Amino acid sequence: MDTPSTNSAGADRISWDQIALAPVLQLKFGVTRKTVRLHSRETGTRVRLQFENGYARLDGRWSDVPGFGSCLALRLTNVGDESIRITRLTFPAEGGIDTYAAGIEPRNLCFFRNGYQSWSTARSYRAKDKPLRPWLQLVSLASSNLANLPSNVPGIFSSEMYTVITSRGTDEAFLVGQGPPYNQFFYIKLNLYRKGARESYFELIYDFGRKMVMPGETIELGAIHFARGRTHQLVHRYFREVAGRASPRIPRENVHGWCSWYYYYTKITPGIIRRNLDALRRARDERGARIDFVQIDDGYQRAVGDWLSLTPQFEGEMERLADEIRGAGFSPGLWIAPFIATRKSHLLTIHPEYALRDEHGRRIVAGFNFFWPGRYYYGLDATNPRFNEYLRKVVRTIAGWGYSYLKCDFLFGACLRGGTHHDLTLSRAEVLRHGMETIREAAEAATSEPVFLVGCGMPLTTGIGTVDAMRVGPDTGGYWIEKKGTLLRTGAMVGVRNAVRNSVVRGAMHRTLWLNDPDCLMLRTNGTKLSAAQRRTQINAIALTGGLLLYSDGFTTLEDDVLREIGTIQTITNACFAGRLVPLDMMAHELPTVIYNTAGYLGVFNMSGRRATITVDAAYLFEQAAAICGMWQTPAQRGRRFTEVWNGTALDLDGEKARIGPLGPYESLLLAQGTP
Repeated sequence: MDTPSTNSAGADRISWDQIALAPVLQLKFGVTRKTVRLHSRETGTRVRLQFENGYARLDGRWSDVPGFGSCLALRLTNVGDESIRITRLTFPAEGGIDTYAAGIEPRNLCFFRNGYQSWSTARSYRAKDKPLRPWLQLVSLASSNLANLPSNVPGIFSSEMYTVITSRGTDEAFLVGQGPPYNQFFYIKLNLYRKGARESYFELIYDFGRKMVMPGETIELGAIHFARGRTHQLVHRYFREVAGRASPRIPRENVHGWCSWYYYYTKITPGIIRRNLDALRRARDERGARIDFVQIDDGYQRAVGDWLSLTPQFEGEMERLADEIRGAGFSPGLWIAPFIATRKSHLLTIHPEYALRDEHGRRIVAGFNFFWPGRYYYGLDATNPRFNEYLRKVVRTIAGWGYSYLKCDFLFGACLRGGTHHDLTLSRAEVLRHGMETIREAAEAATSEPVFLVGCGMPLTTGIGTVDAMRVGPDTGGYWIEKKGTLLRTGAMVGVRNAVRNSVVRGAMHRTLWLNDPDCLMLRTNGTKLSAAQRRTQINAIALTGGLLLYSDGFTTLEDDVLREIGTIQTITNACFAGRLVPLDMMAHELPTVIYNTAGYLGVFNMSGRRATITVDAAYLFEQAAAICGMWQTPAQRGRRFTEVWNGTALDLDGEKARIGPLGPYESLLLAQGTP
């Protein structure tokens, strides 16, 4: 009889003998769904698993992952003589994985939620917290996943791709996460019973959409990873493991640039672009500002979906502008939302068949946008051959104009829940991956330059290997948060607050899956609702992430003292690009207050509207930093002396814990380790 191999991960290993699985398959027959159990079959070994019914067979194999934990690889085969359409594969409550939730006192448990796409809420919850579901479905459409909405119930939590669950008192944690290939969306649900009357349990769910599997066909599912350990070490180990098994696109150098959106929004003209181009060139030549690309954002096209039908101001100007941007020493960039179209677009008027439709033939609303005529926009079927032909033409034309940096936005529109795609053999995740591969192929065929793709509003796992950079948070803005965000009950509401939170807690994705895009930095001190402290906090947080550094100001209006800050911001961002981000208290607070980058920078943040003193657990900081640097084989920073980069104040972290402050409302410190 086979026996599990010896695991060098030691105590971090999850013993699969403890995990009981009882898979349930959900199938689609016309407009009805049928749920069928898969029954266990004896394999003669503990390493291999097999479950079967009259429709399908599920084969699994456990393995140890040295230095990480355990992995369950799964394959699903259609054993019938007819095709089947799979919607979900679930490991439900009856055979759920309750061992690990039961090992943590419910009152001490913290659950990390990784949201569906770029803008979706990413944060930790305590057992008593209620994961809020927006009042309006329109809000959920553009901020979450209708197939895995927040529960709105304390103690019932869900995450996508991975979760880490931590005991607040000890920092002992365990992680469940999806591995490659990422051809299905993967949900982890924790049902936590705090009073002990019932056992807590997990549900693990593969979401296929409505994928058709032919007789005898076998499909490989994304492996499930299990591990124990300390919170931050677990998270970084997981992403290191994912990066080693997947094929991510990770540029070697960071990208700096300018974007028109957060100053001009849709009110752009070629003249505005040219005036800023001149100002950016002066900032580069006189202030040392590094600008790699200049991105023209939304507003050049007549309607979303009609990308080659330009506004009167931009008619005949797109190629000329690209030439001028390149002539100034920058790369031309362009915004596009390839898989949605507004209700009044010419595209949907002439080709209503391009719209993604449900099983009853109704086209599916993807969202609502105040900036666009008609307001409502719809998802498009990326597998429709005629639409695919149109998409290739659009991308070839844009690349032919000279735009090799493409910001691809609202990408969730290609894989909306309930969509019936032309190609029935693809899952929801595979549909979007197919669409992104089409864009890259068309762009690279039309230009001699390397193409740089940024994903935004994108279900995260579909971006692995398809994009070079990924927006990891909701839109920022010239304000801390829009008040209607509280009324609509969404953590994805636009503003600096939520953009910073997501970018920090998703920091471990940076340079493992892609380059993180924390969204634009706004340098301006006038024409903004951000207080001086809030402005500084966004600068400090974005620099600490080491992600893309994008400015979105009218550069013609910036004062000299503001432009002088660029040198410091660039220096810190470039240093942090090579480091690893550790938001030390992300499991204790929705908004982390102590954030360390292993390049040697420490951020201390008061994220509240009241004066506050922040406690830095120095012993924990240096312990985690050393472990993570060792994991990535990079040297750990030495010394406990820090200097605030903006005012030169010195700070020593000599003891086990240091109390810093009080800091004013939304105030922060950015501290450099060692001698300034």
